[in-house]
Amino acid sequence: MRRRRQLRFLHLAPCTLYLAALLLSAATALAQSPLDTDRDGLSDELEQTLLERFHPTFMISADDCATRPARFQPETSKPTPIAKDGTIYGQVFPVPNSERVEIHYYTLWEKDCGRLGHPLDTEHVSVLLARNPEWKALYWYAGAHEKTVCDISSGARADAIDAVNRGPTVWSASGKHALYLRQFMCGHGCGGDSCNDNRELSADAPVINLGEPGAPANGAVWIASGNWPLSEKMGTDFPPAVLARLDATSGDTVLTLAVNNVSARGAIQGGDAALDGAAIGAQQTGAALDTANTQTGKSLGTAIKATGRSLKKAWKAVFGPRAQKPSQPES
Repeated sequence: MRRRRQLRFLHLAPCTLYLAALLLSAATALAQSPLDTDRDGLSDELEQTLLERFHPTFMISADDCATRPARFQPETSKPTPIAKDGTIYGQVFPVPNSERVEIHYYTLWEKDCGRLGHPLDTEHVSVLLARNPEWKALYWYAGAHEKTVCDISSGARADAIDAVNRGPTVWSASGKHALYLRQFMCGHGCGGDSCNDNRELSADAPVINLGEPGAPANGAVWIASGNWPLSEKMGTDFPPAVLARLDATSGDTVLTLAVNNVSARGAIQGGDAALDGAAIGAQQTGAALDTANTQTGKSLGTAIKATGRSLKKAWKAVFGPRAQKPSQPES
């Protein structure tokens, strides 16, 4: 009996050793495979490399009342700003059925402090990349008042804005934080946008990978919060219709992508001008009224005196110097 047990053990030992070797090999391969936190098929290392290589230069208003884009508390479901240090958040994901990759760069703010301001603000610029054999940018997109009647988001071929191998310069409107690929386009927005005093955002702050909806990275679980529309902006900005329009451009064209709201946007722009004019006009009118009140009072006093003298002269001329003088008008 004892010998039978020994023979059975010797029979099973090679199988056990073989299975152990397989498990060890799998564990080793897993340990050596690149980390892919958001499980999108792109390693964390590659995503970070691309985020840093194509990082745009952000031009931020020098006197923005929200100061700079904020860093948010990790591992909490509610977006909670902890430092206004210029942090930029990024997202990298593969385009299905292609060899392309899309990157989003987010400026996340403590508040929108322009007209109709509100707590928290999410803005972004994005790029579509292709590798042949090196990674190069094909198209860029900048969101401005997205999905509103004021939508003036823009797009361009990468070579049109000199951003094939690097990120472009992007302009952020003061207070509203809408993003533009050309500085002059900032004045075309209907939120009273201004980019006149912008300064380059320091590159010292890191770019932090957000991961993906449903698979956040670096503790960014707040991307799914209903307190802001961040998750709505994490889909593609380059559907086929947009790519077709951008491919049809030439030279250094930057294209406004929303074309169905031109009339409404123009009306609101006119309203902005009226509001600005009214504010300036009210100040100037107030000053003018103050001046007018002072000058009118002086003028009336002078006129009353002059009228009195004229009446005296006329009375004397008609009735003689001994006639009773008319009473002087009351002031």
